[in-house]
Amino acid sequence: MNPLNEILIYGDIGFEVQAKDIVAQLNECEGPINVRVDSFGGDVYAGISILNALRRYPDVVTVYVDGMAASAASFIAVGGADRLIMSPNSSLLIHGAWSQGMGNSEEMAQLASDLNQITDNLATIYAEKTGQEPAYWRELMKKDTTFTAEQAVEAGLADAVAEFEKSAKAEKRHAVMASGRSRFAKHAGGRGVPDIETRAAAPPLSVTRSESGDNTTMPSDGQEGDAMSIKNLAQELGVHPDVLREKLSGFFNEEVTVTATVDLTYPEGTTVVPTGEVQVAPNEDVPAGVTFELSNTPEGWTGEIAEDTGALKVTAPANVEPDTEVQFTVAVNGGSGEPVELTVPVTVKAAANTEEETTQETAPETSAPAEDTITLDAETYAELKAAAQHGWKAMEQQKEASLVAEVDGWIKEGRISAARRTKAIAAMKRDAEAARDIYGSNPAGTIPRAEIGYGKDTEPDEAKTVRAKADKVGFLTRKNFH
Repeated sequence: MNPLNEILIYGDIGFEVQAKDIVAQLNECEGPINVRVDSFGGDVYAGISILNALRRYPDVVTVYVDGMAASAASFIAVGGADRLIMSPNSSLLIHGAWSQGMGNSEEMAQLASDLNQITDNLATIYAEKTGQEPAYWRELMKKDTTFTAEQAVEAGLADAVAEFEKSAKAEKRHAVMASGRSRFAKHAGGRGVPDIETRAAAPPLSVTRSESGDNTTMPSDGQEGDAMSIKNLAQELGVHPDVLREKLSGFFNEEVTVTATVDLTYPEGTTVVPTGEVQVAPNEDVPAGVTFELSNTPEGWTGEIAEDTGALKVTAPANVEPDTEVQFTVAVNGGSGEPVELTVPVTVKAAANTEEETTQETAPETSAPAEDTITLDAETYAELKAAAQHGWKAMEQQKEASLVAEVDGWIKEGRISAARRTKAIAAMKRDAEAARDIYGSNPAGTIPRAEIGYGKDTEPDEAKTVRAKADKVGFLTRKNFH
């Protein structure tokens, strides 16, 4: 099974991305899927195969254009998605089918006819999504036409532009980097040499409990004859020692009050049953850059702690007595100074007696039936039961018929195409509200009601063979070249 239900179409269609591989991945998925696209296109028929595989998938298909969806990748994204989402700064490019060939004038004329027919077919995919006539898209496909994420939505090719979302790890990384840049800006007054005015104003870097008192450190001025003493340095600079000391107090940490930069606590009332597990997390949000380490575990117990979040998993031993109280110790380190130790108290509670909780009193066998009780013979009861089951089945059939009628109404009103009927019905049976939001919410008249067709195929079957890989990625026809 595919646990993520996510399929990547990254690379050239028909070469790096094979239709059979996409089908195999779809067969491993259950439920709604996400398809992520970043491709400059490729073989047109491989693209059609992937498009139809996505359309056949029984659940909702959401396609995200991560970078570029060009050429064959564009009609896969537009036609294969129940919902197409453009990522910020992504693009979508369309153009007419093209190929390479050689031969006499008749063969070149046939190739031109084939390309026109393929381009007409592709134009219907964009038309079906947007409600615009195929001729409109046929005109745009005469040359490479690129849509930004916003323009794709305006044209009806895509449904929305996704908001940029950072992962939790990215958020933490950016917060740490911003903190580092901030510290550097405060502490660095020049290239390689800290500025005295700026450095003196820098805050102390430490991690303490919020209830810790004021602590000060008082380094000495150095020995009288030490060339690096405050007095000697003041003499060299031509300033009074007290003035220099004031300027450098922040730089040398000469007199700095240790402030509370981390204020974290754990719950006081955590309980666990023998052999059971319990998760204990800090009550407050963990600042960026803070790390956790389990420094003490009671005998017989086990504990695991997440280094970045401080979430502690506690497991009680099997022989522990109820009401036993233990304490785990967690060391919190902010990257400066001594780690702060926090206690996590845990109390053992008795396991619930499920037999006593679920025991119910039953009436004696000799008790008389209540006044509102009706006694039936077995045959009558069986008939009533069968009738109830028949009524339930009829009700379910009526409900299903109502859902199907609603989908057919969408098709009649031009909200979805007839090609989406089976998938829309299946979606209605799973979750009617979600299906109405995806399919039924389209404006009436979005899809032209008239069937779109482009004549019959006059090309002989023997001419429709797989062509060799082209020198350039684009829409390709499968023909033999002589």
